[in-house]
This record gives sequence, C-alpha cells and structure tokens, in this order.
Amino acid sequence: MELIEFKQKFSKAVNSNQTISFFCLCEIIYDGRAKANLELGERLIVIKSDNTILIHQPTGSNPINYMKADSSVKLLEADTGLVLKSYNSKQKDYLDIIIHKVCGFQSKKLEDGKKLVLTGSEKDMSDMIRNEPWLISEQFQPLSREEHTKYGFIDVFGHDANGNFVIIECKRYTAGLDAVQQLRRYVEKMSSLKGIPKDNVKGLIAAPDIAKNALVMLEDFGFEYKQINPPKRLEKYNSKQKSVFDY
Repeated sequence: MELIEFKQKFSKAVNSNQTISFFCLCEIIYDGRAKANLELGERLIVIKSDNTILIHQPTGSNPINYMKADSSVKLLEADTGLVLKSYNSKQKDYLDIIIHKVCGFQSKKLEDGKKLVLTGSEKDMSDMIRNEPWLISEQFQPLSREEHTKYGFIDVFGHDANGNFVIIECKRYTAGLDAVQQLRRYVEKMSSLKGIPKDNVKGLIAAPDIAKNALVMLEDFGFEYKQINPPKRLEKYNSKQKSVFDY
C-alpha cells in the first residue's frame, strides 16, 4: 500500500472513531516509564477507538510496547516516510512509530458494551460450598460467606458437628504458602475476636490442588486440605453438545 493511500485511510478511520489494525515496517522510539528504541522490523499495530495503541511483534501474546487510552494520535509526514506520534498527558508517555512501509490496513467501527463474566471464580467456589456444604463434610454447617476481618474477607465461615468454628479459604488454582499464611491469620484473628482457644477454630483450604510445601505447612498448623474444583457454569453446554468423536 502506498503511504499516501495509507495516510488517507488512517485519517478517515481516526476521525470516525474506528478501531484500526495494520502491518508495517517500522522503528519505535519510546520515552515514559523508561526509554526504549526498537530498530527496523515488521510489526502489527492496533489502535483502538479510545486511542489505546498496541505494538505487536510476530511472536508472543503481549505487546512489545503500548500507549494507554486517551493518548493523542497524529500521523505526520517525515523524510523516511510517515511518523505516528502519540502522547499521553496523564502518564507522561511519548511514542513515535516511524513507518517505512504499510500493508494489510483494516479499520472498523466496533460496538461492544458487554462485560466479561468470570466463571469458576473463588466467589463462585464459596457460593457453591455454602449451597452444598456436604462438599466439605456431612457435618459442616455454613454460617456466612465473606466474613470480614482486619486481614480481609473469609471466603466461608461455619461450624462443625462439635461446635468448632470452621474457616475455609478458597483457591481456584493450586494453593501455595501464601494461602496457608492467610488462613492462619484468619484463624488467629477469629480466635481473638470470639475469645475462644485456637483449637476451637479449624482452618481448611479448598482448592483443586495444593503445593507440597504448602501442604506440609498446613498440616504443621493443624489445618486441613479439601480437594474441590471451581464450579463450571457452562458445563451443561458441553454435556449436551456433541464432540467430533460422537460422529
């Protein structure tokens, strides 16, 4: 694509508040969070409707550089071709993309007001345990979810058949040492608040897996581990939908 044609299409897309993507041979000069120069190479440039700029190399999921939303975007002529200049006044970031050659330009006005719904979060786990306490044990009786303490919110709070308080810390991935330490702080704080011995406050971690060193620490503190997977709200679709192996 000729640079003159690119400049015309680019200006029209920016003025129409469209999302832009194009491949180009370019150099990058950045000054802000740090100073960085990226020599000549072929990259994917994405400019969103809020003027967020993402610069991608041929590999990797993260941009090699970026500008946050509400940055200024100007395309100017230069001796080497074109320069896309961007400045973010809030972040004090400056970015120059020196464009030598362009191909594959696309732009479109995108409409999307939906928010991401996270499935299988730790909140979902605590809700599931509260609604199905038998997942912990037949004797467990939940009292509340997200009980507030000085150190944060207890995921699930209840008691067992012997009248002991039970504090459950939920982790949607492998529980580590930090989860055990957090549980210990909750147990100690609840013992102090209720004025009861620590032996009468039981701690339990509910997670799909737990690190070996975390399990050792957990048992040293006298706490328990229960293997519980996060709920999968969309699993019903998988059970009804045929796979390629059904044909």
